[in-house]
Amino acid sequence: MKYASRKFIDLIQGATSKWANWDPPKKIAVGDYGMIINETGEFDWEGNIYSADFQEHLESSKYKFDFDRTDPALLPQEQEGGDDQFIVKSWGVTTKEVKTSSQVDIPGAVNASLKVDLQFDGHKRAAVLVMHKPRYSNLPNDERVIRLLKSLPDIVKGKYIVTEVISCAAYMMHLSDKKAENFSITLKTNAPVAPAATAGGSVGFVWSSEATHGLSRQGGDPTTRYMPLYRLKKPRSKFWVWPIGHRGDEKNDDPIERWEDVEPPWDPLDDEGEEDEIYDAVCSQSLPSELDVTRLSPTGNAW
Repeated sequence: MKYASRKFIDLIQGATSKWANWDPPKKIAVGDYGMIINETGEFDWEGNIYSADFQEHLESSKYKFDFDRTDPALLPQEQEGGDDQFIVKSWGVTTKEVKTSSQVDIPGAVNASLKVDLQFDGHKRAAVLVMHKPRYSNLPNDERVIRLLKSLPDIVKGKYIVTEVISCAAYMMHLSDKKAENFSITLKTNAPVAPAATAGGSVGFVWSSEATHGLSRQGGDPTTRYMPLYRLKKPRSKFWVWPIGHRGDEKNDDPIERWEDVEPPWDPLDDEGEEDEIYDAVCSQSLPSELDVTRLSPTGNAW
């Protein structure tokens, strides 16, 4: 499949208004700016508003503004997800069962597991993304961040800005084929209770899946922060207009929460991830919409 990444990203974006990172080990950070590569759907990084290079541009800007990159109130705000798992699935896939458990099954090791049973209807390709122990990082909705961006329109105007990143310690992504099938995925966490008696004494994640068709990607490492999901926004056009006679300290009336979510730059895609040459918008609107985001509490119950 030539455009697998774009098809998967398109399906996840339609379900969440967020963008999937086809290569989760690749870092995407809050404050990044750039564009979307039309052929692959991947983020084309151009810079970061917290970088030293950006600071140098700010110092030479005609809009004089001091931005303290060490101020905690201006840095990306991070927090635990509060949920053990974060599951996103597109139309065409149904969650049949979600189970979590913790048990001791071998001497010296605790085995904590997640099991998700899914069903793909096979009418169209579908996508699912499972994240274990999600963490959220957000761009602070601070007036000084707004002024920072407005001070460098030559660099960031027209660009997409990463305002949120959801990272995790383990992920599984699957793009189904056009075949009906049941799909089961399991995550096992082996945590030694007695490191001295266990070689290495380290925690490890192991994914397993049962799928005959489709494409899967996975990763698991407690020492790594995978970044499978992020949010792109763009300021509205009036954001860049300074009031006549401005002094640079006016209050902005276009805060981050009012920015627009970035939509895919491509036309509707077919099942191979290619743009449809002929698209019947009326027909597409008649399709049922089943977008689902499932969160699990620490007890394993779906919220």
